[in-house]
Amino acid sequence: MSIFRRDKENKEPRERAEEKPRAVEEAPAEEEFTDINEAASDSSSPSQNKMEEIYSTKDKQVKFRRQQPLEEEAAAKRKEAAKDDLIRGKLEFNSAGEENAPEVKLEAELDPNAVVADEIIEDVVDVKKLKNIYVQDIDDIDVSLDPSDSLSEYEKQAQDKERRAARQAPQVPYTAPTDTVVIAKVPVYQHEGSVDKLYLKAGRFTDVVESEYDEYLKSTDPTISKNYHATKPMIKPHQSLLYALSQIAARRKTESEQKQKSKEIMRNNFDEEPAKPKKKKKRSRVGKFFRVLGAVISSGFTSPSEDEQDRIADYDSREDENYMFERISNNIKRQSIHLALYIVIGLAILGLVIWEGVSGAAIVAEKGAGAAFTMCAMNLILTGALGIVARHTLIDGLKPLRRFKFNCSTVIAFAYLASLLQSLVSLFTCTSFVGGDCHLYSFIPAFALALNTLGRLLMALRVKSNFSFISARSPAYAAKLYDDEETARRMVSGTTASKGNIAYQHVTRFLSDFLKISYAPDPSEELTGKMAPIAIISSLFVTVLYAIIFKSVQGTVSALTVMLSVSIPFTGMLAGNLPMLLFSRRMLKEDAMVAGYPSVRQFCETSAVMMNASDLFPAGCVKLEQLIPLQQYRVSENLLMAAAVLREASSPIAPVFDELVIENNNVLPSVESVMYEDKSGVVGWIGGERVLIGNMKLMNRYHITVPTDLISSKRMKAYDYAYVAISGQAIAVLALSYRAAKPLKEQIRRAERSGLALIVSTTDANITAELIADRYEVFLRSVKVTAPGYSNAIDEATTKVEEASRAYVATRGRIGSLARAVAGCIGVKSNISLGIMIEIFGMVLGILLCATLALNATVARLSIVEMMIYIGFWVAATIIAELIRRP
Repeated sequence: MSIFRRDKENKEPRERAEEKPRAVEEAPAEEEFTDINEAASDSSSPSQNKMEEIYSTKDKQVKFRRQQPLEEEAAAKRKEAAKDDLIRGKLEFNSAGEENAPEVKLEAELDPNAVVADEIIEDVVDVKKLKNIYVQDIDDIDVSLDPSDSLSEYEKQAQDKERRAARQAPQVPYTAPTDTVVIAKVPVYQHEGSVDKLYLKAGRFTDVVESEYDEYLKSTDPTISKNYHATKPMIKPHQSLLYALSQIAARRKTESEQKQKSKEIMRNNFDEEPAKPKKKKKRSRVGKFFRVLGAVISSGFTSPSEDEQDRIADYDSREDENYMFERISNNIKRQSIHLALYIVIGLAILGLVIWEGVSGAAIVAEKGAGAAFTMCAMNLILTGALGIVARHTLIDGLKPLRRFKFNCSTVIAFAYLASLLQSLVSLFTCTSFVGGDCHLYSFIPAFALALNTLGRLLMALRVKSNFSFISARSPAYAAKLYDDEETARRMVSGTTASKGNIAYQHVTRFLSDFLKISYAPDPSEELTGKMAPIAIISSLFVTVLYAIIFKSVQGTVSALTVMLSVSIPFTGMLAGNLPMLLFSRRMLKEDAMVAGYPSVRQFCETSAVMMNASDLFPAGCVKLEQLIPLQQYRVSENLLMAAAVLREASSPIAPVFDELVIENNNVLPSVESVMYEDKSGVVGWIGGERVLIGNMKLMNRYHITVPTDLISSKRMKAYDYAYVAISGQAIAVLALSYRAAKPLKEQIRRAERSGLALIVSTTDANITAELIADRYEVFLRSVKVTAPGYSNAIDEATTKVEEASRAYVATRGRIGSLARAVAGCIGVKSNISLGIMIEIFGMVLGILLCATLALNATVARLSIVEMMIYIGFWVAATIIAELIRRP
């Protein structure tokens, strides 16, 4: 940064300065400074001394320097020479023999073209300390500012003439004075980018230059860094581990490139063909079949159990959408493949059993024990294949036994092991199982595994459809329960609600814990896990009694298999997931999402739903039948003020003014304040004017006269009225009609039949409990319009926005969807509970019947046909009972 001083006092023509030779003169000795008043008194003398103003940024003192006439002329010449040297890029300082160099100050006024750093320079180093310093070439300093920008046009023209004369004159090399020290020239210091400013942060100019120069000498170029002799230790590049590693990597890369180039040169010179890839050995089709079968079997996937849910990577951000969709789709594919394999293997076992029951005895009588052994061996192979496919489910059922815990797959695993043991025993006593006294029961575990996998498949389908809802870009509203129990109890007082469990919804930006809620076990799965130890212990007890009574190995194994098979919870996974899938699909059609059974458990005891009146009567449900103006001037302006107040109060009447607002380019006056008076109307302030919109009770309270003969006719009495008054004057009468939307009406009626009450907050005096009950055809005591104090609590709860909310129940913002989802949760819980009761009753009854028949008439009376008839009856009864009453 360069700062120029302009000599405004020197009026000599520049032509005379050009004719005189330049000379580098000694700087004047110590200058004499005088006061401002003395300079003013001497200003009238003919030999007026020329003055130069110097500003100091520290003390802001103004001083004048007196110069002799000869010194003034020499100083002017030196200034001209210095300007020429600056323009040509050269600057010379001759400080030899100067004991006291002139003090350098900063000027307060700068040229408009000069660039000033952001921070003010407070201190400038005294040049007196820089003795015997000579800068040979200013080009070695990186200063990008052009000093000629701060000169006037007249000075530029004069300097151009001097430069032309200097080019024509012979150049005389400059010789430094003998008493000066010349700094050796070094390679040019240059920043990596263009530098327009040099920031001096309250330091000395020489310190900054020295720091920049030291940084420059730290260059990795050895021709520069070898001259560095700083006092501080400098870390050389070869001493850095990172630098060494980078050098090694660069060297290896260079070597590999050279080797590759040499190989290409050799190949081109000797026409060498590149090595061909080795051909893969052809494998037999049988091997391919077994590899594919193994891949299908090994792809087994089970729904996460309670212990595994903590290890599941849940849906945490929208960046994981593609991964989650792929993961859920793969789960559905695996469950479908497993279900198909269970069906194929089960049908094969069933066909074999039927063949044995119909013609087994005849085949054994005709072909002997070899035919019976073949049939038992085929049964063992099919049972083993079933275990390979279902190994993950079986392991999932046996794994909790380490902690003495059980789940719905535990009894299935025990029944399969018993059937596998029976198949092994049948190889040694094949004549007893083919056309004899015992029967093979491998089909029952296969049927149970198929139903179990079907339930998991339904769960995966539900998760996929619900994930499409929460991953959509549409706004989502999370359903919550009001947590202030005392306020909730007061809100529902006087209604049919027995508890203060009030549901509401608010905007959320993300729905969290989706997979955790979706895969959580339902009551059927939990209860069958609790029943597992009872079923296993009772089966073992009956087996021991059978062994003691009949003393038959094959009969004892068959009794164990029968007792464990009838104890299987066949609908453990189906009883909860089938109604949940149907309910979830129905809710998605109504813009609501129910993630899983934890959602049902969360809202099944809800007694009321809180909402705003604008939710019950959205845009289009309130219609302006007639507008009766009471004044003929400023009608549109007054109605716009009324519309602004109604919008600020979120009143259901506000949409009737939409057309008027659109005509006014959606520009409404600013509302200063608004307040709702209970059962009266809205009071607002706009520009110091009071705006009233309500019923006759509000008009009478503020002493506003409204003509009553306007609504005397029978036709006009069928409407509901709202009166508008501004600044104490009645402006208009609004004849309004309220009606319920058909889809919303059906949803509200379903919610009311499920026992839900409606807690409504309103800013419209016409909306009362009677009007809502009449329009929506619900019981009067199921509706309560709250007072303004509770309305504020409702508004605060329903208008808040959360960054993340748990994905129990979510909607798109319609109050009908929330009421329908909450009512559905109540219905689904009762349906699943009914199915569980039927399932447990059938399982207990089956254990008692099979134990009685086995101990009294041997297991020969319990064939596979009778067993399947009994099991199929209770499975069908459980499913039908859950589907009769749809939530």
